[in-house]
Amino acid sequence: MSIHPRLAAIAGNWDGTNRLHLPWMPEPLHESPSTAHIRERVGGQCLEIEYTWEYKGKQKEGLLVLCGSPKVETVSALWTDSWHSANALMMCSGTVDENGHVTVRGSYSVPDHPDWGWRTDIIPGEDSFEYVMYNVSPEGVEELAVETVFSRSGG
Repeated sequence: MSIHPRLAAIAGNWDGTNRLHLPWMPEPLHESPSTAHIRERVGGQCLEIEYTWEYKGKQKEGLLVLCGSPKVETVSALWTDSWHSANALMMCSGTVDENGHVTVRGSYSVPDHPDWGWRTDIIPGEDSFEYVMYNVSPEGVEELAVETVFSRSGG
């Protein structure tokens, strides 16, 4: 199955501002420039999103690969980020609606605690898209972790 047409339309280069939320820190919000390079892969079955951002002056990068499924409304994903999930790959699954809005969920281990969840939303617009991530406690409480609004770049 091919990736949703609204998602396929976000292929290209993007610039944005990454907003990292760390509510437990003295400075709970960190903003930095962000870029994304998006392309269709595997004959249009997948969408690869490579992105960059910064934390404390050091560049970070991430990768999300979304794949369509025979059921048009479901997707699977593989995600990693050099800061959030360094040295690990997170398998995610979720849905895509008729507007191309994707929601995928995965989980990660926390030593001596129940697993935590991670939710990622990709919300395509006309000449923009939002990339939003939430940390999810073992009790199911979601807290905004990252939000980036991207606009098409010239490069």
